[in-house]
Amino acid sequence: MKKAILLIISTLLFINLGFSQQTFFTQISDDTFQMPMDVIIKQDGNLLFCSQYWRLNQNWNSMMVEVDIFGDIVNEWVFEMDDVETLLCTRLIESNGQIYLFGEGHKNNKAYVSVRKFDLQLNDIEQYYYDISEINPGRLFPLRVICRDTTFHIVGLARCTNAYQPPFYLKTSHSGLCLNSSYYNPTTSYIELWPEDFYLSPGSENLVTICQDWNVNNNSWAHLYEFDKTMSVVSHLPLTTGNLGFMMLGYKIFRESDSSFYLAHNYWDLLNNGGWNSQVTRFDLNGNTLNGFIFQCEEDSASWIAHYNGMDTLPDGNLLLCTTWNLDSEFGIQQEPTKIMLFKLSPTLDHIWQKYLFGEEGMYEAYAMKAHPDGGIVILGTHSPTPPTSSDIKEVFIMKTDSTGNIIVGLDDNEQQIKTTEAILYPNPASDFVNIEFSQAYQKALFQLMDVGGKVILEKQLSGNYQSINISSVPAGTYVYRICNEDGLDERGKLVVRR
Repeated sequence: MKKAILLIISTLLFINLGFSQQTFFTQISDDTFQMPMDVIIKQDGNLLFCSQYWRLNQNWNSMMVEVDIFGDIVNEWVFEMDDVETLLCTRLIESNGQIYLFGEGHKNNKAYVSVRKFDLQLNDIEQYYYDISEINPGRLFPLRVICRDTTFHIVGLARCTNAYQPPFYLKTSHSGLCLNSSYYNPTTSYIELWPEDFYLSPGSENLVTICQDWNVNNNSWAHLYEFDKTMSVVSHLPLTTGNLGFMMLGYKIFRESDSSFYLAHNYWDLLNNGGWNSQVTRFDLNGNTLNGFIFQCEEDSASWIAHYNGMDTLPDGNLLLCTTWNLDSEFGIQQEPTKIMLFKLSPTLDHIWQKYLFGEEGMYEAYAMKAHPDGGIVILGTHSPTPPTSSDIKEVFIMKTDSTGNIIVGLDDNEQQIKTTEAILYPNPASDFVNIEFSQAYQKALFQLMDVGGKVILEKQLSGNYQSINISSVPAGTYVYRICNEDGLDERGKLVVRR
């Protein structure tokens, strides 16, 4: 009853506010290691996400959590593994007033694609199981799901052996009927073709799919396949971005029109700084590059696109890209803090703005991002302290920003704040050097370091978006810094200098 009342109140507030740009940060502190997978914006305005999690010496489990427009938890559902059935959730869809949870399942030691149907209060209604009996895989991963009309289109990866891992396709109805089941079956027993994302071809049900082909030996592993409903190849196009020496991973594909699409990915820069960077490229259907955007990190840093959904279209027609800054490797924990970055890009991939989001200390890792109908931005991710207090704790959070990426809310009872800035300074505290990065929307900036009385003791013109500044002559103490320019950049904070 309490949940129902809260849901009604949240719905009424949502309607009255007309998608008001309420911002919040909600972290679930439950001492678990989380891997959040997907988030949706429900028709009533609430947010619903799913996550895989485990506790020390226990198995992987799955859960769904619903929060209202203020970030308060109103509904939860948990599946715990037993001797009969396992479930690793991967995708969520709301359709026809019901919630569908897709995942990798095992029941009685047989691999299935699991689909569970819920009502809007997360009461479990029905469960459906789909297999690919022709190849009898050990695991079936439903990686992406698209709902068109009254059917679900599911693309995933079948794991049979180390040398045979083909993509598969399922088409199912809302009532659980399997309408199509097929897999890619080339004339070879060795295949490792990983589908990472897809969209349905306009006017047909062909699958325009971006894949990693682990069998090729070149600098770009991105391959655009168009499959028909039997998973026969309609067309195949290796993709390159013209950047020699780059290996690309973590692809996200997004259809722009009947003749063009966007591809976001991570790439390892072998020619320059040898680190992970982020890129969005706009292609035509012949694989020609139309436009491109690159966020190239400095040495000893990195930028990883949000793992399961890092690109979306805003209501104003512009694009949104979400990455994690300074992430050493995906899905683990690390000693150094990270930050989440948001980029707003025009349809031709011109850089409009860039924001850093982070708390006082900690590792913030982006897993999924969605553009909200009110123009705001929803980010699903994990947080762990830095340095880590335990290798087994990585707690899930969900946040919503306004349309400019700004959010200032309390993380806990001590009112630790999530900050949104256009410029960052690190390390802090510092001794001999500080590094300054600011948004690529600006070409230059001024750095000032002032004592507590406001006297400028160090001033430096910044001619690039990254610069290291020598502060070895600055006495130990606490100072105020300012990074600003005439174009609207104005970030301030405290810097502690130690000797």
